[in-house]
Amino acid sequence: MLATLVGRPVAELDTPALIVDLDAMDRNIAHIAAALSGRGVNWRPHAKGHKTPAIAHRQLAAGAIGITCAKVSEAEVFAASGVPSILISNQVVGPIKTRRLAALAASSGADVMCAVDNAANIAELDAAAAERGVRLGVVVDVDTGMARTGAAPGEPVVELAEQIAAALNLRFVGVMSWEGHAVSMPDHTERQAAIAAAVSALVASAEACRAAGLPVEIVSCGGSGTYLHASAVVGVTEIQAGGATLGDGFYRELESPVEPALTLLTQVTSRPAADRIIIDAGRKAVDPSQRTPRARGLDGVARQAFSAEHGVITLERPAEAPRPGDRIAFDIGYHDQCVHLHEALFAVRDDTIVAVWPTLARGKLQ
Repeated sequence: MLATLVGRPVAELDTPALIVDLDAMDRNIAHIAAALSGRGVNWRPHAKGHKTPAIAHRQLAAGAIGITCAKVSEAEVFAASGVPSILISNQVVGPIKTRRLAALAASSGADVMCAVDNAANIAELDAAAAERGVRLGVVVDVDTGMARTGAAPGEPVVELAEQIAAALNLRFVGVMSWEGHAVSMPDHTERQAAIAAAVSALVASAEACRAAGLPVEIVSCGGSGTYLHASAVVGVTEIQAGGATLGDGFYRELESPVEPALTLLTQVTSRPAADRIIIDAGRKAVDPSQRTPRARGLDGVARQAFSAEHGVITLERPAEAPRPGDRIAFDIGYHDQCVHLHEALFAVRDDTIVAVWPTLARGKLQ
């Protein structure tokens, strides 16, 4: 009965609990929306990290045109919540998945699109759409340097776009890419140049499609680590940055001027030594492999380690506090590897719980 906590102080939350600072998140949303609208670029935030329809609707209320997600099962959740336009920025391959996608397009009322990078996938999407009597929107995934998925820029993109346009049950709607290879480049100038080069290759592919007589509605790219530079490239129509909404440590390190809006509230359960603190949150509450969460207001931390159910904080010198029963909040390092572990997020303002948001898309991996 988590809903009964609304209106209660945060102190009444059991731990571990994942808390959203509502005002900080709304400021992050407002910043991203304003930065993109000021450049005439649409916002289609990725929802694979927050997994939460309530957050998606706050983004829509701020001007987002829809969302991006990674899997058909995620799209089902967000379509059921009333999100009007959904781009699955991934290949939907095989009869099980393609039929499921076509069924969603036929039943939900949402405009659901997916990405392709090969001709065989185009054929099976067309067949699945024909069975359901729908026309699926499709974008061509372009490899602009990440070397993961996608067709090579230029003529290979045009060839796939022409095949989509020729399919009776598909709509060619545009191109997309993810310039993820540039995200963590340490040198600012090199990083900015790599982002610009990647996005320019995407835009050039869109122009090649137009030159071949194919209308291009969508030129989609840009994540939370690149959106400030990607959105500046003329020809981009929409940006997918979503993670910056929660302002985790990973994205704050990548020039995004957002605030930390997500914390994990934990409780000290043991002090077996004066320089060791044991908390009730391990890897089942937060995965530290991408970015380690950071304890707030705790000085002299020498090391943190996480096992399945325990977190171990080793101090630089012995200390009496905190004691068993005291609480420690952690700033999340990378929310994509945390939110999906929790049944709900607790939206908080002025130390009071104002909403409980089920993470309805958690576990949606298909």
